[in-house]
Amino acid sequence: MITVPGTVRQPLEEPARRALLAVVHGADPEEVGAQVPDLDVLTLDESGGTFVLRLEVDAPDRTAAGEAAVDLTRRAFAEAGYEADAVGVGAPVVTGIDVG
Repeated sequence: MITVPGTVRQPLEEPARRALLAVVHGADPEEVGAQVPDLDVLTLDESGGTFVLRLEVDAPDRTAAGEAAVDLTRRAFAEAGYEADAVGVGAPVVTGIDVG
């Protein structure tokens, strides 16, 4: 589990939020057509313009996991309609490791 903090320079409207979460959640063939819960993947403080994304990524080490999480964060915001300069992404932090 990687936690990615950041800032947004425009509001995250509901359609954009859904698009962002669709990228982050991906498509699980076992859940096609099912409602995927938010599961606190995204925490947003709209008044302060800050967010935290909690992402699961597969990677061989912490560095690669952080890079994958940042890439996923940028891709998700791009899919939600944000220009690259409208989102500031902070340093990712490893908050959990599944070795099984």
